[in-house]
Amino acid sequence: MQDSKTFNNFLIYTCFYMYMYKKIAKVSFTIFIVILIFSSLAAAAYFYKQYKEIKENPNKISTDEIKSLTTVISKFMDLPVDETPTLATVTDKEKLKDQDFFKKSENGDKILIYANAKKAILYRPSTQKVIEFAPLLIGNSDQNTTPTEIPTKTPAETPTEIPTKTPTETPEN
Repeated sequence: MQDSKTFNNFLIYTCFYMYMYKKIAKVSFTIFIVILIFSSLAAAAYFYKQYKEIKENPNKISTDEIKSLTTVISKFMDLPVDETPTLATVTDKEKLKDQDFFKKSENGDKILIYANAKKAILYRPSTQKVIEFAPLLIGNSDQNTTPTEIPTKTPAETPTEIPTKTPTETPEN
């Protein structure tokens, strides 16, 4: 009899724990689903806000990136303060390898172009170093690198004036 009572108690406790385990599992699963839904809604709201900001001001990202890059570079280099640079990113270094300015460039490098100050800066964000700095040549590079010939007239084509003496007055004593 003692054994059957112990066995019955064991079954009751086991059933009770199984019931509680299922109840806790069900509540835990419900809490997990609720947290998942709220976090998904929060992420959707965040990305919608970002999308809306970009849609209203498409230049915001590039403006923010230019500000952050000029802040970093200005710590170790004087930059022109009277103009905002144009920002470009190296996406295919193989296309640029023939140009001296881009010989050391890597994909992902940033180029700050100051048109008024006629300066170009090649900056590598991964190492936070200025890779190249050069004066900016605007226009056709052939015109800037080849000297232009100034036409000169030969002596036969140049008219010459014959100096004539003019009478000079001499002061009388």
